[in-house]
Amino acid sequence: MKVFRLLVLLAVLILGLIIGAVNMTAMSINLLFTQLHTSVGVALIAALLLGVVVGAGLVLVSVVIPLYGQLRRANKSAATPAPVASPQSFDGR
Repeated sequence: MKVFRLLVLLAVLILGLIIGAVNMTAMSINLLFTQLHTSVGVALIAALLLGVVVGAGLVLVSVVIPLYGQLRRANKSAATPAPVASPQSFDGR
């Protein structure tokens, strides 16, 4: 499994290097109070990374945290002992 992760990491790194090398045209991004000067490749990779981070944050907030709370409540209810019924005799009395 570690070898697979390493191969995926290397493939993504090589893909990022190719995108950065092919898109070397200079560009400027005008923000409200400042201006960023960068290449198109760096801007593409930064936008993709920002999209991944925002998407992961939305999944964390909308799915993972509610499921964690539900699991915590289920563990609390499982930890409380169930009421023990009073012992009855076998002859029904």
